[in-house]
Amino acid sequence: MTVPNQPSPYAGLSDRPVFVGACPRSGTTLLRTMLNTHPDLAVPRETRYLLSIWENRAKWRGLSDKKKRTRLARVIYGSDWTQADRLRTAKEDAVSRFVETPGTLGSLLGTTLVMYAEATGKKRWGDKRPMYARYLDAILGMFPDAQFINVVRDPRASVASMRKLGWFNGDMVPGVELWMRSVDAVAPWRDRLSPDQYLDIRYEDLVGDPESLLQQITEFLGLSDSVQQMLRYYEKNDEQSEKYHPRLNQPVTTDTVRAWESVLNPDEVALIEKVSGQRMDQLGYERATTTQPSSSLMSSYRRHNRRVAVKRRKIELDEIRRRFDFREPVMAKLTTGQREIAAPAPMPPFFQRHLGKPR
Repeated sequence: MTVPNQPSPYAGLSDRPVFVGACPRSGTTLLRTMLNTHPDLAVPRETRYLLSIWENRAKWRGLSDKKKRTRLARVIYGSDWTQADRLRTAKEDAVSRFVETPGTLGSLLGTTLVMYAEATGKKRWGDKRPMYARYLDAILGMFPDAQFINVVRDPRASVASMRKLGWFNGDMVPGVELWMRSVDAVAPWRDRLSPDQYLDIRYEDLVGDPESLLQQITEFLGLSDSVQQMLRYYEKNDEQSEKYHPRLNQPVTTDTVRAWESVLNPDEVALIEKVSGQRMDQLGYERATTTQPSSSLMSSYRRHNRRVAVKRRKIELDEIRRRFDFREPVMAKLTTGQREIAAPAPMPPFFQRHLGKPR
């Protein structure tokens, strides 16, 4: 199936939510900081509650009950794991707002982002988390008018960045598998969503020619031309982690594009290019070697793939079960499109929706 040429029912509406996803360590925080610098768009620092609550939505039946909505607000804003302190909203303010919010899961979760936009004086809201690329069924199920930006980065660079941060105890195999899963997860959606719903960008283009790419992004989102302001994101950077984002206090740079060459050994590069070579070719990344990876590293990759597949099967079984025992509406009722059009987003076949899972 090819990308639809016709616009979605939501094309042209000015209050559509914006979501950003990718494989982790692909530049989503840089893009989020740039987007959040736009005078009309609020995208908070990364939080943790949206997908967790989505996966456990069966526990939140009956949100038409104000007491249940109050309880959900207290969980989101009163728990450390949610990181909702980044939303600039007091817990009691959230409780009061939830009581008056339409009783659907999307409405309540979306309201957390609406309140962040209000707190920052912005008209439009969105959210960023890399794993949203692997959970587009959740994002578009709750927010069918959403516009989604998928960020792609050279798999060697993403994996090297994970290693430098100590992820997976330095084992690069899970990082390769995660990159593959993230790229494969969006493919079925790319073939079904309209041009005003989905946009692919490359990290290398974001740092290599940020002005041109930001112009493309603002046109996609229907935002005013504030590219020069967005390029000065570092003047208003609100990210606080020097460990994870040490370069956000300075102008964009291409210094990290080929940093992987000093982090990965030849056998690891060979593995990445072996398993992701076809995707690399499609995305425009040149291979560095024709060497085959060692059998031991290849076996390790296959074992990890099998373990992930087992976890994905459990998630799929849970989703099948919810088709029978969870029938409550989840779509938000916050924006013009959600209230007046409410047309469901086109969904890939069931098993294709879960290619990127688990979290």
